[in-house]
Amino acid sequence: MIRKETRKETVLRALRHEQTAPIPYQCDMTERVLRMMIEHTGNPDFMEHTGSYLAEDRNLFFTDLGNGFTRDQFGVVWDRSAQDGDFGIVRHFPLPEPTFGAYTFPEPDDSGLRAKCEALTRQNDRFTLFNVSFSLFERAWTLHGMPNVLCDMLLEKEFLGELLDRIVDYNLRVIDIVCQYPIDCILFGDDWGQQHGLIMGYPHWLEFIKPRLKRMYDHVKQKGRFVAQHACGDCREVLPDLVELGLDIYNTFQPEVYDIAECKRLYGDRLTFYGGISTQRLLPCASPAEVKSEMHRIMNILAKGGGYIIAPTHAMTSDTPPENVLAFLEVCQQENPA
Repeated sequence: MIRKETRKETVLRALRHEQTAPIPYQCDMTERVLRMMIEHTGNPDFMEHTGSYLAEDRNLFFTDLGNGFTRDQFGVVWDRSAQDGDFGIVRHFPLPEPTFGAYTFPEPDDSGLRAKCEALTRQNDRFTLFNVSFSLFERAWTLHGMPNVLCDMLLEKEFLGELLDRIVDYNLRVIDIVCQYPIDCILFGDDWGQQHGLIMGYPHWLEFIKPRLKRMYDHVKQKGRFVAQHACGDCREVLPDLVELGLDIYNTFQPEVYDIAECKRLYGDRLTFYGGISTQRLLPCASPAEVKSEMHRIMNILAKGGGYIIAPTHAMTSDTPPENVLAFLEVCQQENPA
């Protein structure tokens, strides 16, 4: 009897840029959408029913402050009542001025991280990722404010450099703990893109972001793990830099901002694209038939020769009709044409 390939093995072959059948996929959704789908299908185990090929947890720990407010381990206060997402809107920035003052960086939550890693390792038939969320630029602006960070790139370079270096130091300690477990991949979450171009511009990305990415990517590679990068928006300017740094997986790969065929031609032998199914236009706005048709078009481009993980470009939000969530899964589970 021929042993059936595990979901993890399928992902690993895709990462080696081998043609796979089926194509690995991930069904990401917000907590609100998950509740909607459980109610719509009557299946309390709907998330497990998706059959997703990836298992993920993240380096985020929140204290409930009541009334929809939470505080993360860095002291950032989030309002989760005002946004359809799993984080919310920042309501308190611990570093409002370009000085550290009495602020003390947290130490990684050793016991909390280990509990998450132990749970992940039990998903041994899936490809496991540990997400270092808000890994650099995003952590800087959640601490200091977006306008402040962007102004600091011109006016307070020394402070901003030290802030980013302290964030990297913290992340490296997290990685040291996580990589004591057989986790397959470290995923860095850090949005840099707008609908057109980078938020901070390419020269400032080169100066402030790239050297710190190199420290983090190199640290993960030294542990023998894959490196994935989540960055929303138009990041085409930095794709050659990410390849140079040794990135394995790029997410979210939004079709609204990329020529996906050209990106596949240029980088498809070195990057695995993870995402590509639009949560901005396709999933919330199209009919189920249109969702299926567009998914097949994207898959036929990106999955040739491996190097593709089907997924929404971000966690599906509550403007996505349940019928389109099911259409997405139908393509992944039943109509996967690889």
